[in-house]
Amino acid sequence: MRKVAFGIFVVGLLMLTVVACEGIDCTLNNVVTLNVGFYRSDDGSAYTIPDTLTITAEGTDSVLLNRAIRVKSISLPMSYWQEADTLRLHFYNTESSHEMTMRIEKSNTQHFESPDCPTTMFHEIKGMNHEGATGYVDSVVVTNKSIGYGALEHIKVYMHVAD
Repeated sequence: MRKVAFGIFVVGLLMLTVVACEGIDCTLNNVVTLNVGFYRSDDGSAYTIPDTLTITAEGTDSVLLNRAIRVKSISLPMSYWQEADTLRLHFYNTESSHEMTMRIEKSNTQHFESPDCPTTMFHEIKGMNHEGATGYVDSVVVTNKSIGYGALEHIKVYMHVAD
């Protein structure tokens, strides 16, 4: 009789454990980033920057990317509540240095999935301008204005390429 009672107890405990371990349907990759790709200005093909690249957020002491070498694309965090982010891209090697500033105007929308999941912030690019690095960077184009989950490219930077 004790073995039967113990068996019923174990089965009941296992059933409670299975019921208690309810899955939470939070997105596993819940990081929202601005995705930037680099391209050749002459033919539009993907381009690997031969120089070192450092990116900082203007108005802060934040280094978003530090001394990256041979970069083809980057993913950068964005501010949660500011209406614009200003990024400084510093390209350098042993012979030269070029600095470009990108100002990205955006709207911010809270994204809520469930009480068990953290709130994230989605963004919509409202406008973008850049200055500096003349002769090194040809143009910068917004290709996808909606910034949320996923690896879609949002900005293309077209680089002058020396023959």
